[in-house]
Amino acid sequence: ALHAAAWCDTNGDLRLVREDIGRHNALDKLVGALRLPRDQTGDCQLFTRRLAQMCVDAGVEFRFDQDIAGLQSDGDRITGVRIDGRLETADHYVVALGSYSPSLVATLGLQLPVYPLKGYSLTLPITDPAMAPTSTILDESYKVAVTRFDDRIRVGGMAEVGGFDLSLSPRRRATLEKVVRDLYPDGGDLSRAEFWTGLRPATPDGTPVVGATPYRNLFLNTGHGTLGWTMACGSGRYLADLMDARQPQISTEGLDIFRYTHHAASVRHREPSSCAQPVR
Repeated sequence: ALHAAAWCDTNGDLRLVREDIGRHNALDKLVGALRLPRDQTGDCQLFTRRLAQMCVDAGVEFRFDQDIAGLQSDGDRITGVRIDGRLETADHYVVALGSYSPSLVATLGLQLPVYPLKGYSLTLPITDPAMAPTSTILDESYKVAVTRFDDRIRVGGMAEVGGFDLSLSPRRRATLEKVVRDLYPDGGDLSRAEFWTGLRPATPDGTPVVGATPYRNLFLNTGHGTLGWTMACGSGRYLADLMDARQPQISTEGLDIFRYTHHAASVRHREPSSCAQPVR
């Protein structure tokens, strides 16, 4: 059997647990792991749906499946959003389109350095709860995470540079299946797994682009990479403070597009105009 030496830091937050792990057939190659008890995992889709319902109950109106034809500007202000042939106006505008944000703001003169990094996930039903994960496991060998959502196991990760291609790679699926077989061979039913891919909005420096723009009433909220949900509430609060002229709880330095000075400096405010390229 393999053994790991037990240790922990002064706060007891980081430790390597001593255990006779050789008795576990699936973990016969595992020597140890870092335990992070303050980290948490959850279902971001469930969170988002319930948050949306709370917003609806408070009077917020959501409009889904709308074709955005572009932003209309006049000088240093946005004067409206063209949606399905009509012009919608507001006091403030926030572009939060993930990897697709650059195309919407490009004709305003904003060169937003956000690029899509493709990731994959595999979600499968649990067949034996006792053999499934109870929390989140990060496998650094394959750069993937395995977690549990009630009666499902999800394994996801990876990062591909390939534009906006959303095709599903059989090779990537095979890698995710291997991770499940290695760690939880009897935990879930791979034959009923759902394979998915999505695009993470990445920036050159790894920090999201959140905050003001050269247009006084236009704000950006994108480029969060793999930490979209992690930073979602904080980013929303930060933007709300900016739009309401309140002092944010954190510094604005290094968060907005102005850190890319050569991009922000390229803006030349124009006569009333709108983008021509629709964004879904």
